[in-house]
Amino acid sequence: MQRIIPAILTADPAELREGLKTLKGHANWVHVDVMDGKFVPNTSVNLFELGEASQIFNIEIHLMVESPEKYFEDCKGIGAKRVIFHLEAAKNPAEVLQKMEECGFQKEIALNPPTPVSKLAPYVERLDAVMVMSVNPGFQQQEFISDVLSKVSEIRRLKQDILVGIDGGINEQTIKQAFGAGVDYACAGSAVMKTSDPVAALKHLQELISQ
Repeated sequence: MQRIIPAILTADPAELREGLKTLKGHANWVHVDVMDGKFVPNTSVNLFELGEASQIFNIEIHLMVESPEKYFEDCKGIGAKRVIFHLEAAKNPAEVLQKMEECGFQKEIALNPPTPVSKLAPYVERLDAVMVMSVNPGFQQQEFISDVLSKVSEIRRLKQDILVGIDGGINEQTIKQAFGAGVDYACAGSAVMKTSDPVAALKHLQELISQ
């Protein structure tokens, strides 16, 4: 099933809480960006600001951080279902995946726009999902990089039944292009959460992919 997952990127705990409150009853999954000011320039809210959100949503945590394994205990503590780390941020991806398996997360690797799919090959059999980044990570409201869409079919050649997501620059102009390339889900940040009516914006994007 093709799915739009609303994405929250903020350093303001109040904005995070308001976003979760707004989405309650309208989204099964929520994607939350975690940034350390090192791997990407910005910082974000503390994971524990999510409180008991995992009792309402399936929580996907996107770790845009150096040494992602240092965050796994906190991810486990807040009940994260799926955790994403960047291949570019991991000194030893195999060890990171081992720690994820010990925590019981669904395991997903994100690839930045310049990173070739071939870099995934040693790890793909251990993955539940791959995230194709269609912007450079760390900021919302960036322009969609359409060249990365060719990665979707390359990933499927490595592992046919893997879940493929896309993150960055998703809006009503780019959503059909993304799903046309074969992704299973798309994270929509500013196109949903920065609008005056996030619920209506989310429904609109869902309608576009069901047409």
